[in-house]
Amino acid sequence: MKLLSIHLQRFRKHESLQLSLEGGANILYGHNGAGKTNVLEAIYFVCLTKSFLGASDADCLRFDAADFEIDAEMQSDAGVQSSVRVYYSASEGKHIFINRSPLDQFSKIVGEYPCVAMSPQDIGLVQGSPQERRKFLDGAISQTNKAYLEDLFNYKRALTQRNKLLAELRLSPRAASELRASLEVWTEQFSLIAASLIARRIRFAEEFATHLKDAYARFSSFEEAPSIDYESDFSLEQGLSKEDILKRFEHKLRSVESEEQRRGQTLLGPHRDDIKFTVDGHSLKKFASQGQQKTFVICLKLAQQFYIRERLGETPIFLLDDVFSELDRDRAKDLISLLKPLGQSVITTTGRKDFDGVNQLNIEALL
Repeated sequence: MKLLSIHLQRFRKHESLQLSLEGGANILYGHNGAGKTNVLEAIYFVCLTKSFLGASDADCLRFDAADFEIDAEMQSDAGVQSSVRVYYSASEGKHIFINRSPLDQFSKIVGEYPCVAMSPQDIGLVQGSPQERRKFLDGAISQTNKAYLEDLFNYKRALTQRNKLLAELRLSPRAASELRASLEVWTEQFSLIAASLIARRIRFAEEFATHLKDAYARFSSFEEAPSIDYESDFSLEQGLSKEDILKRFEHKLRSVESEEQRRGQTLLGPHRDDIKFTVDGHSLKKFASQGQQKTFVICLKLAQQFYIRERLGETPIFLLDDVFSELDRDRAKDLISLLKPLGQSVITTTGRKDFDGVNQLNIEALL
């Protein structure tokens, strides 16, 4: 996948900005505050309809603007071109158009324009909460598996309904019989979807581990052996079928039933699970140096690029925000050498870099 050109209007810092990109590595450089990250954010919007920084749509409006618009021309690996338009206003909400036709569901675009983004915030994948790691996991799988994305939506709905019933049951014991009947129905649906999500996550961890090791192997200066494991609140091991997972999940859920009703919330499920990252057999979060953690995040994102390309047969656009500040000169050169043959990448930095075979754009000259 390639982004041929993009036009931002009233988006973040930019009243109007247009640029064209080449198919390999592109470096977008300029002073801090020039709006380089905003460009990456707009590209991510085009591909996945949202900010990779977790910002709301309203946060992306230029100061005092009523709306923003992003127009992009895309080209698949097979050479098929298409246009994507994102429009948002506070009064009308967000609208997505592909080849001028509106999307009735934003989820339909997921996987059509694969994209991987990396920013300094991603150190939270190692140092942060399990929620950060679940978000990474769900994003990687969703771009390659629409059924998983649909399961995620249905799971959140079932979880919300189940939590509501548990809270009502705790507060309204007189309505216990009616509430318990409804809870049983939602618990059955909740368990089926949970088992499906967990089974796919376990398989992802197994498949992804190979790509993570490959990413490390491509850097001559990286000598560690990484691994990734899925962790849940009940017993799991490789090779379990979805049916086996469902049985174990239901058994564990029954064991916490009274505690759930006492606390009025769901205490088990994919929304509480985690991923364990290790290097050379040691917990990355507990024992790795800051440099090792940053190295791991870079390789994690590279592995995500490899994984999506293998699953979709389409090379993701790779967005790297301020990545050179995390690397010494040798590792920066290693990264550029690795990126150049891996499809299109857009990298932001404060100054022009001394790299061969890279398209370099000064954002201040585009304003």
